[in-house]
Amino acid sequence: RSSSLLAWLSGCLLMLRGMWPALRRDKGDNHLLVLLTISTVAIGLFYGTGLFYGEHTNITIMEYWRWWVVHLWVEGFFEVFATVAMGFIFLTLGLVSKRSATIAGLAAASLFLVGGVPGTLHHLYFSGTTTPIMAIGASFSALEVVPLIMLGYEAFHNWKMQKQASWMSDLRWPVMFFVAVAFWNMLGAGV
Repeated sequence: RSSSLLAWLSGCLLMLRGMWPALRRDKGDNHLLVLLTISTVAIGLFYGTGLFYGEHTNITIMEYWRWWVVHLWVEGFFEVFATVAMGFIFLTLGLVSKRSATIAGLAAASLFLVGGVPGTLHHLYFSGTTTPIMAIGASFSALEVVPLIMLGYEAFHNWKMQKQASWMSDLRWPVMFFVAVAFWNMLGAGV
């Protein structure tokens, strides 16, 4: 168990070590990079909650921490991370503006902070939760994918104007892949 904790801690430190030089550079508007760093650290911290149990832990306690990892990590921080990471990729490819990518990242973080825990309520069906509470949870959970969808839509709209820039045709499949990430995120998580 201590070796797992050590591996997890070293992974978190490696991620921060890789991002620290970019954070120290004074380039002015680095809100997107700060959001990426925070979401990356948060993913590691919430994944670390899965290390709070061992082989002799009661199944109830073990399932509680597993639930934290699966539902609050994947459905919460990962949505923020995915939106900010896709924003970086689209920004680098020139498909979205820095302002759009930052707004999408802030919107994803805000939606998670406001509706992250209520967004998990739709999973409480088997514990006898009432329908209105599950509906609230499903609504918040479906809203978490909206910033990434909007970012993907803007990137796709700008990519459709590829005839104006010859270099865009060379990037057709990578761009289509990243736009498909936004689409399948909307279909899988939103619908």
